[in-house]
Amino acid sequence: MKTLFWISVGLLCGMSGAKAQDQTNIAPRAEEVLRAACQYMAQAPYFGLTAEVWREHINPEGEKLQFTRQVELQVKRPNGLHMNIHSSYVQRQFWYDGKSLTVLDGKRNFYSTAPMPPSLDAALDTIHDEYGIDLPLMDLALSDPYANAIAKVRKGMYFGLSAAMGFSCHHLAFVQDNIDWQVWIQDGPQPLIRKFVITQKNEPGQPEFTALITQWDMSDRISDAAFAFEAPEGALKIPMRKDVAQQQAAATGTQQESSAGAQTK
Repeated sequence: MKTLFWISVGLLCGMSGAKAQDQTNIAPRAEEVLRAACQYMAQAPYFGLTAEVWREHINPEGEKLQFTRQVELQVKRPNGLHMNIHSSYVQRQFWYDGKSLTVLDGKRNFYSTAPMPPSLDAALDTIHDEYGIDLPLMDLALSDPYANAIAKVRKGMYFGLSAAMGFSCHHLAFVQDNIDWQVWIQDGPQPLIRKFVITQKNEPGQPEFTALITQWDMSDRISDAAFAFEAPEGALKIPMRKDVAQQQAAATGTQQESSAGAQTK
């Protein structure tokens, strides 16, 4: 699997070609809690979530800027996904129905469609490898999120219970070669991820990504219609480019946010 752990910041190389690190430096309790949370997600036939996502950008002057967006994700295994990403600068929606991926730019009323493999795992590989799109939180939709999460970990620590998003959560921290990441997992029968923070420690300024998952829906009330795209009135269909750098920037809204930050100076 070549999608990235939790977000699109280069946290893992491809699972299909990567050998797992020696796991002896992972605290047993950290491994136990993370595995339980990942298995809980993998066994859920449906889920939905709402998250507030913060990304830091380092501008050419070395200033650290934070940009936020709202992310709404709905998943129906094995082949249904809908994501809505919106902020002051960007409004993007993504639909996958087991046959194709459709991307809608709500600001400009453009959309693109491309054929996809019939499973979520394979489709996420194609979305990343061929179109350069790394969607936030996508690893939660994988069939084996634990294997993807742990493959590059060199050290794992457990820091007990602490509050996150109003819930008592297990606080875990992990070390990889290029990043450090922390995750807060709800205590109790539903081990839901409530918060995570990822630090790109080898990048200038060590920018961070933070996700606060404000709402989970683990019911089966998600309608099949949620995964079916209907073009808005007047929407223009354009080709989906296989230009990795430009497509990724367009999908995530990075260019708009960075430009907006620069204009405030």
